[in-house]
Amino acid sequence: FNSLQVRAGAHSRMRSILLILVSVSAAQLVTGDLASVASNLKLHLNNAPSKPLRLRGGVMWVGGGKQFNRTADPNAGPESAQDTFLPLRQRLDCFKRIEELQKKFGPKYRTNEVIKLEEESKYLMMAQRMLRTLSLSVDLNAAGNFQRYVVGELQLGQHRAGIMYGRVDEQGHAFCDAIYEPPQEGDAVAYRLKTDAAAADERARADRIAALLGLRPVGLIFTAKSRKCILSSQDIMAACNLQKEMEDACGYDFARSCVAASITRNETTGAVVFEAYQLSDLCTDMHRRGFFAEPTKPNRGYSNTTIEILVERKGARKVDNDFFLSTVPIKTHSFPLFANREADFGVENRPGQTQNALEVKHILKCHEKLPLSRRISDLHMLLYLSRFLDPVLDMPAICKAVVEGGPIQPGHAALIESLAQL
Repeated sequence: FNSLQVRAGAHSRMRSILLILVSVSAAQLVTGDLASVASNLKLHLNNAPSKPLRLRGGVMWVGGGKQFNRTADPNAGPESAQDTFLPLRQRLDCFKRIEELQKKFGPKYRTNEVIKLEEESKYLMMAQRMLRTLSLSVDLNAAGNFQRYVVGELQLGQHRAGIMYGRVDEQGHAFCDAIYEPPQEGDAVAYRLKTDAAAADERARADRIAALLGLRPVGLIFTAKSRKCILSSQDIMAACNLQKEMEDACGYDFARSCVAASITRNETTGAVVFEAYQLSDLCTDMHRRGFFAEPTKPNRGYSNTTIEILVERKGARKVDNDFFLSTVPIKTHSFPLFANREADFGVENRPGQTQNALEVKHILKCHEKLPLSRRISDLHMLLYLSRFLDPVLDMPAICKAVVEGGPIQPGHAALIESLAQL
């Protein structure tokens, strides 16, 4: 019986059987008194609960590597599975103690205690078991539009990035309802997001339109050619930047559900792979403190650091990005606000595709039997209209009508039709 091991999260009936078996004395087995054993086992099984065992935080660790088995537990809090901030707090305590000693005895003060504190204050690279985002559900139309472009037209020969807008429910499940592609340049090696004033203004308008529709940023989506790494150092940096922006604007509780999705092609089978990941709290803490060096080789699967860290208890200045990633399950759904459309408005910032008045006219003609609020219920179309309509007086009322499905005010309707040259 010493070889029997009870895995965490096993069914309560199996656990009951094992508990009884290990409680059987050696004398019963030697004398062959198996009738009493069977009787006790039957009695215990009849009284055993039928519900699964309670798992701390709803997360079950099933072995080495980074494979997880998620089990729902309504009675467990998400923080009870793993205190991911404990190593970060301990590291800060070591820094504070060093500062106190150097303030008291001088900056050159060196003792065994200071050396030990310096060693304990280093980041120890380890995988995070807890998922703050339990799943990512992508809208079929939004994901299909993005995938058709990067896989069908570009043949994954050009790297692209997009911001996923959607919702996050109380249980921690994220929903991607639309994908906005910011101003960028891409080639077969990497993508480069623009940071000039025009790009910042468009991004601000996209955030505002999405907020008026009840959506918020939930993460980034990347595309890449076949490569050996899951997410590159450039992807890690971009995802950390987005999460930092969300945290600075709305707080950690708002930003902790940020995910990173990737579309690439499997090197062996050639199949297109769509996966989602979440960055660990250790990764975002290192980024916030500026301990990541700027990536010089975009498609490498490791990140360089500006300080010494501990990888498998050994000092290093380079860490495999897999330490920072936890796999997030992917689901699909259809967002009602953007569903059942015969034609989609062109996506912004795509090379070879333009947004103009003729496109607006085409969309309105394709859905002329629908109310105007339904005909313009497209994030990309509303973002295009916001270039010409007032962001304070016009767009809030238009987006409200789109969300509620009500009539658009005659003045706003006249403005939209004049833009479409109807």
